[in-house]
Order: sequence, then structure tokens, then C-alpha cells
Amino acid sequence: MSRAPRWTFIFVVLLFISFGVFLHIPLVGALTEQQIAQQKSQKQRELEEIMKEINSISRSNATLSTKLSELKSEKSKLEKLLSSIGGDLVYLEEENKKQEAELVNLASTYSLQQALYSIESQKNILVTLFEASDIRHVLDRFLYYNIQARELREQKVLLQTKQEAIAARRGQIETEQGSLQKSLSTVNQEIAKVEDQLSLYSASLSKSYGQRNVLVTDINKLTKAAQKAIEKKVSSSTPSTGGGVGTPTGSGLVNGSTSNTGSGSLSVIIGGSLFRKTNSNIKIVAQNDELKLVGKNTTEFAGILEFSKSFGTLSNGTRIYVVNSLPMDKYLWGLSEMPSSWPLEALKVQAVAGRTYATYKMRYGGYGTFDLLDYVQDQEYSGLSKIKSAYGSNWKQAVDSTTEKVMEYGGKTILAYYSADNAGHSVSGADNGFGNFGYLAAKPDRYQEGGVWKSYGSTSCSYWIIQGNKPNFPWCGQTRQSEGINTMDRMEDYLNGAIYYTLYGKMVTTGELSPAALQSYLSSKGKQSIQEKVGEITDIKHVYNVGDQSIVAETKYTKYVVVTGTKATYTVSGSAFKTSYNVRAPYNNAVYSTLYDIKRVNSDNWELWTRGFGHRVGMSQYGSYGRAQAGQGYEEILEYYYTNANVVQYDIGRNVRVALTKVGSRVMKVTSKSDISIFEGSTLIKTVPANTEIRVEYN
Repeated sequence: MSRAPRWTFIFVVLLFISFGVFLHIPLVGALTEQQIAQQKSQKQRELEEIMKEINSISRSNATLSTKLSELKSEKSKLEKLLSSIGGDLVYLEEENKKQEAELVNLASTYSLQQALYSIESQKNILVTLFEASDIRHVLDRFLYYNIQARELREQKVLLQTKQEAIAARRGQIETEQGSLQKSLSTVNQEIAKVEDQLSLYSASLSKSYGQRNVLVTDINKLTKAAQKAIEKKVSSSTPSTGGGVGTPTGSGLVNGSTSNTGSGSLSVIIGGSLFRKTNSNIKIVAQNDELKLVGKNTTEFAGILEFSKSFGTLSNGTRIYVVNSLPMDKYLWGLSEMPSSWPLEALKVQAVAGRTYATYKMRYGGYGTFDLLDYVQDQEYSGLSKIKSAYGSNWKQAVDSTTEKVMEYGGKTILAYYSADNAGHSVSGADNGFGNFGYLAAKPDRYQEGGVWKSYGSTSCSYWIIQGNKPNFPWCGQTRQSEGINTMDRMEDYLNGAIYYTLYGKMVTTGELSPAALQSYLSSKGKQSIQEKVGEITDIKHVYNVGDQSIVAETKYTKYVVVTGTKATYTVSGSAFKTSYNVRAPYNNAVYSTLYDIKRVNSDNWELWTRGFGHRVGMSQYGSYGRAQAGQGYEEILEYYYTNANVVQYDIGRNVRVALTKVGSRVMKVTSKSDISIFEGSTLIKTVPANTEIRVEYN
């Protein structure tokens, strides 16, 4: 999800996306049509490879997630067995103590009987008989002593036998306990391995998505450049097409009906035979509400697929061939903005934020003939694949359980911006070009633990992770030392770029001014290069807005970069350095947030570490994850991120209309496992049986 910025950089195109901000500058202005076509073809091949990689990683990730769930279930069983065995040991210990007590009492009684018997037996038999009133009493006493002695001996043997049995059973239980503890240790090791692998997959997936987004941006720019070249050629004979019908100002939509204005601009082919050519809209709906659409990609959708020559073309050159019209919650089922395996309360936060953003566009914005785009310009939408993938039922539950819930401020639906990770402090909409809305306020998103301030989101970017050489997310670290990206020479160039930007309010690429040329240019303007200002650099450090390098509640952004040299110390603004780095660093390296760290590795290498990811306005997705883990409910989380806004019930009363740019193409095929109805405008013109292929072509 993004909004076009108001900045006026010549060579910097800033794309705000829900899982990051990418800065990429393909230089297409001076290319020929052939060169543009070649570059576009190459980018498309790269995109196909990236998509294959994403699908492969996603499948592996789903398999590992299932394995992790099974291991955790096994761990729970083992822990319950260990707890039960521990209880058995406690019981046996108590029984053993009882037996020992009985043996002590028995020994005391036995000793007393022995003493009495000894006294009686030591008397002279004549004295005993003389003292007795009846001889039978004398005989009875001796007999009683003998019987008691025998019974006491038998009880002692019995108690000793019980003790031996208890000891044997305890030995068996301790053996079982040891075996279970060993199994538990093995399971814990397996869980740790799987979690580590999942972290690597998460990093790889995020990186691949980032590469995909960059490629999509490049392809769109190349398409736009090619379109401009064509328009320039025919401008003398072709009238201007003007703006799109009903398009709001700044929506990025232009009229797409260029040459396709004649009869038969849409062809409908059923089972290989031409059925109809028409200038009207064609709508296709399946009886089971599941349609498979094959175009640039293959995706399944709920609702209606609508084809029309009048949808128009985006300002980046993308033509809209197909729109998916469907109920709000079914649209949200396909919202691919948060992993479905996350806690339910976090998923509910995303569901309400996504519904609110879509409702805002439907009420106050949109693109005239449709409401939303299916990628990060608005929100990532992937159709039915979202709820059919791993943990999809969790996401569906989050959507269904929050149906009609949206956020309002002052009685109006809010523009619910969100990004991946705010690094522990959000940025206001006004500060980041998103509008001066009261509900998009900057606020801390941290908690204290052991006297240390921690972010609800990006705790994985702490230095203990860096020192362990185990970054969990690709936006934590950007240095690849083997490629020498942040050597001292390059750092000097980034600093010179920041000085240039500060002086002239614009940025230059290395293609326009090489590092040596940029240094020479600044030197000619009154010794403005960093080399002349500080001499040989001895240290470069970041300083946060709080005045130092401390992470506290109010740490919000990197305010300065302070350069110390053999001659002097010089300070550049944190934003200027970030802009320079993102334009002049090689490959796709970038600082993805205004809060970042500079860390020295050695005398000739530096690391730049981003804290957070994305524009940091509104809701933080990783922050929602952390807050949900801490026990907060979805309404509490939403009302924290969107200041003074409230969760309310609201039904907009119509379908969402989503332009399918990622799958739409000039020729598309539609199938379903159920009967399909085809409408021309609002008139039913054909019903076809299940599995019949319907091909729609734009002539």
C-alpha cells in the first residue's frame, strides 16, 4: 500500500510499499525503443525466475511450518509424560517414607515384645508358677509372646519386600524419565533447526519479494518509456486522449481506449470457436464462485470477472484489462499483506486495517471505473490462493470474525495506512507526505524490559543479532563485504552525495557524476568535498533525534551523521545521507527507514543497519504481531496505532472493484469447475458447462 510522495527528486522514485520502501533508478530516458524492449524482456525473464523462487520458497516454508507444528505437538506430549512421571516419582517417594515409618514403629514394637519375653523367660519357673493364680495364664503369656514375635518378623519381611518393589519401580521410572528427557532434548533441537530454517526462508522470501517489486517497478517504467516513445512518433497525427472517465485528480489513470474503439474490440471465444465480438462489457461468473484466470499469471478468484475496453491505462503504462468485482470480505480473503500463521489478534488488526483502507478508497477515492489496484500501490491482492494456502483458515477466520468492522475518526472512514515495521516509533502522516490527519500521529511503540527499551516489532534488528551474524530480516543489514559496498572510498562518496544534496536540493547518480567527478565538482565550489572538510576520516557515526545513539521511548529517526577526521569534524543530516546512499550505493542496496545505524567493521568497511521497514505511518504489522503476542486485543492495537480513531460497524453496500494488473493481459482464459454464466452488460448471453475454456481477447 502506498501513496505517491510530494518530493521533487529528479532521479529518485520513492515507492512506499506495505513491506518496505524501495529506491531504484533505472535510467531509461536516453534509451532507444529497441534497447527498452531488450531491457524489458530481460527484466521479465528475471521476474519469472524470481516468481519461481518465491513459489518454491513458499512451498518449502509451508512444509516446514507443518513439520514445526508436528514437532511442537510431540514436544507437548513429551512434557506431559515427563510431568506425569515426575508425579509418579513424588508418589513413590511418599510411599517409601510411609514404609520406612512403619518399619520404625514395627521395630519399636518388636523390641518391646522381646524385652517382656526376656523378663518372663529369665524368672525361675517355680517362682512364675507360684506367682500365677492359674497355670493356664502362664502358658498363654508365653504362647502370646511367641506368636507376636513371629507376626512381627513376618511384617518386617513384608515391609522390606514393599520397599524393594518401590525401589525397583523408581529405577524403572527414572530410566523412562531419562529416555523421555533425551527425546525431549532431541525434539527441542529439531524445533530450533526448523525455526532457524523458517527464519532463513522468511528472509529469503522477503528478499525475493523485494526483488520482485523492484523488477515490477522497472518493467512499468520501461513500459511507460516505450509508450512515450510511440506517442512522440504519432503525436503529429494522433489527437491527445485526455483524462480517464471519472478519474479523480492525481489517481494515475489515463484513458486507455486508444486504437480499440472500433467494432469488435472484445472477442469472446468459447471452446475454440468465436462466440461474439462486442464493444460492451463482458462479465463472467461461476456457479461455485470460483474462477480460474490465466493471463500473465494463473490465479483463482471469487466474484465476477469483468472485461472492458473502457477501464483505461495507468500513468505507468499498465493497461487495465480485467476487473474483479466481489463482496468486501471475499476481497479481504485474498489480501496478501500478513502471514496467515501469525497470531489471530494480529490477523484481525490486518483485516480491519485492510477493510478500512478499501472502504476509504470506495467512499472518497478510487480510479473511476474501479476502486483499487491489486498491488502495493494500494494493497497486495492474490485472490483465493491466500485462504487455500498454509494457515489460510486462520486468515479467513480473522476476516470473517471482524466483518463490517472499520476505523472511523470524526465520523469518517480513515485512510488506514500501514507498513511492515515502524522500528519502535511511528512517523506522522504530515512528516512523511501522507497528509495531516489527526489519526496518523507519531508515537512510540516500545516497552521496557530489564531497563532496556525494546520495539514491539523489530527486536530482531538488535545488535545482539548482528554480533551473532544472524539477521532474520533482509532490511536489518545491507553490507556484502566481499563486494566492497561500503568501503572507505564509497563512504566518502556517499558523504559527498549528501553534501551535494544539501547544497542543491537534488541528487545525482554515479552515472551522471562518478565518485571522482563528484569530489572534483564539490572541490571546485569552494572546497566543499568531505575530504577537504575533515581530512582523512577516522570515524563515522549516527546520532538519533534524542541526541546520541541511545534507544529510548522517543527514539524516532537518525538526525545526523557525524564524520570525524584528522583535520576537523563535520555533520550532515541523516536524511541527506540516506538519500545519497540510496541513489549512489551499488546493486539494490538501500536504507529502508529514516531510523538507521552506521557500524564500523574494520578500517575499510562499514555496515548500515536499518531499524524498521516501510514508511512507518499508521499501523505497524510486526508491531501488531508483538502486541498480539503480549496479549493485546485487535481493537486495542488498532486504536493505539490510529490515534483517537475507533472501531465501528459500517457496510458500504456494494462490491469492491479491483483491477487485476498482475494477471491481466490482452489474451486471457477463464475456466471453472462449475457452470459459468456470461453476461454482455447486464444481459445473460450464454451459460457454459464446467471446465469449458472461455477466451477473451482485446483486438
